[in-house]
Amino acid sequence: SLPFASGGLHLPHAVRHAAALHQRVTRPTAAAGDAGGAPAASGWLLGRHDVLLAGGVACLARLCQGSMIRRRNVGRGHRKLPARLHAVEEEPCGPCTVWDDKPDIEVDAEKRSNWASTLNLVQTMCESSAGAEGVQFPARARREVRACSKGAKQVATVGPASSDKAMLERLFLSGVDVFRLNFSHGEHASKQEIISNIRAIERQYAHPIGILADIQGPKLRCGDFDDPQGVELVKGQGFRFVQEFVHGDKEQVQLPHREVFEALRPGKMLYLDDGKIKMIVEQVVWRRSGEVFCTNPRLPPDSPDCFGSVDCVVIHGGVLSARKGVNTPDTVVPLSAITKKDRADVEFAIRQGVDFIAVSFVQSTHDMESMHEICREVVRKAAAEGARLNVPKLIAKIEKPVVAKPKDLVKLLQLQCVDAVMVARGDLGVEMGPERVPFIQKSIIKKAHAFGKPVIVATQMLESMMSNPTPTRAECSDVANAIFDGCDAVMLSGESAVGRFPAECVALQRRIIELAEEDILMDPSTRKQGLTIPKATQSNAILACADTLAIGKRAKAIICFTSTGRSVEKLAHLRPAAPIFAVTRCVETARRLSLFRGVYAISDQETLMLAEEAHENPESVKFTAAIEIACKIARRKGLATKPTDNLVVISRLPLFSDGELNVVRIAMAMGPAEERKHDAANKKGSWMQR
Repeated sequence: SLPFASGGLHLPHAVRHAAALHQRVTRPTAAAGDAGGAPAASGWLLGRHDVLLAGGVACLARLCQGSMIRRRNVGRGHRKLPARLHAVEEEPCGPCTVWDDKPDIEVDAEKRSNWASTLNLVQTMCESSAGAEGVQFPARARREVRACSKGAKQVATVGPASSDKAMLERLFLSGVDVFRLNFSHGEHASKQEIISNIRAIERQYAHPIGILADIQGPKLRCGDFDDPQGVELVKGQGFRFVQEFVHGDKEQVQLPHREVFEALRPGKMLYLDDGKIKMIVEQVVWRRSGEVFCTNPRLPPDSPDCFGSVDCVVIHGGVLSARKGVNTPDTVVPLSAITKKDRADVEFAIRQGVDFIAVSFVQSTHDMESMHEICREVVRKAAAEGARLNVPKLIAKIEKPVVAKPKDLVKLLQLQCVDAVMVARGDLGVEMGPERVPFIQKSIIKKAHAFGKPVIVATQMLESMMSNPTPTRAECSDVANAIFDGCDAVMLSGESAVGRFPAECVALQRRIIELAEEDILMDPSTRKQGLTIPKATQSNAILACADTLAIGKRAKAIICFTSTGRSVEKLAHLRPAAPIFAVTRCVETARRLSLFRGVYAISDQETLMLAEEAHENPESVKFTAAIEIACKIARRKGLATKPTDNLVVISRLPLFSDGELNVVRIAMAMGPAEERKHDAANKKGSWMQR
């Protein structure tokens, strides 16, 4: 009884019919797949995914039933969906960039022969062979795209070992989805050149690449030493940190952070050089003009001309060299997460068009709100100058124990301005102890899933490959376990920045991801662990329907037309079995989706023409024309390898308009035009047989 038009299931009529269908159900125990009933096992809505449906009718009825079950079970452990996923799907986006119609895919023959033995080319390498008219399924596309069909994304840090364009291209071809720029090192001029090279590679292969600017934050570092090699500290010796400038030696070194001296107390610990050297505080002394003024930890408010010093005793010794990090594991230092240098770096990054900004050493929700406001100020300032910029997505780096606590982490994830989180296991392990890091990692990933926020797992994933061509077995297990935990991306730091084998690290990490995900796809309960019950809205109904149809019809991909990417983000949160292919009207949106697990995005000239036509005259664009483009892209990218492969297409009509999703359709990879011919031939053959 549901209304269908050209094979598409339209809402909200379908929702009303499904609700009416549910009201006629007297018992919630109908058989799976029976459109006349509403099974109690409501798939991902009720935490189970063992019911496979071939259509969308029962899925929508189950959605209505799922919301009623939630109301009956308030207080029985059912969690509400965070407010972020309740928002309207689409809203106006910022300035758009579009690639040329025919990207340059020329690759040096010598490079190809050298890389072929160790690297599988990513999906965009098939563009040139798939561009000819009449070629629907090039063999080269099938081979190369499927070789890199991973869901979890890879983030690689750019450094001295990977800053030239040739190595950046090689890393991209090895599987990198997002490049990380560490603003703790290097000048703006070098960062600008790297960004320019990345964008050139992006245009060359017509594949969106994300750029992440990692802001330094209030990193505590000691001063310089007279000896460039540093000094050796032994257990039991005394050592002093002073606020004013001194030349470091075996007895003292500068620590230019007044807030540290105000916060420290006798008996507190100091960790240096990532915990390799440990000290305990004996006393805090304040001096004025070289004379002792006060020995109290806190200074009177009328004494700004005093300088602090901390006397410590070495517990675990080692070599301490210049500019090494200092951690205060049991002391909360009242430092703002945004320094003067950070403000300059953020403005530079936004003006260069980066897609993500990672905020270091977050200690409260105020830090993220302040960074969001700074980004907005930069965009407003640029608008006053006549330049249109986008506010980048913000990533909260979890590396302080204060925000790793469950309640504080939930408060952080509830913020609208927090778009993703990063498990920065380096400083987190120093301040909390390495034995607690695996459990904190799992907790952060689980809670981030509940709020629909992507998670990056970082630090020392393949540390031994900085100097060796192969990793340890434990490191391979570490990468795989991060995938099993459900992270959206894994990150390489020093391995790709200063290591000897950056491309080999990326390629090996990609192979581990692919093997781990093969195991996950065999177990739907593992793939969908930790998901929350979504609110029964129109867009969520469409997404639920698409997820279920993709399983029932064994679809090769779920194709979504989106302007801002919100619907794709919510669909990625459901962890569907089929890959998600996002067709966007601008490259900026496609880049911002590069961090979501299982999402591939595209924005080409053909899509732009379709979007412009839909904007000028919404009624003139038929949905079948959009499906033709989607099927063509799916064939070209190798997501579909046979003409009869099924694709699930979801969108809002009119195309790329603001509002909730309202249509879902199953289409064959051959496209609607060829599909009609195919159906006509089948009917004719069936009539002749009869």
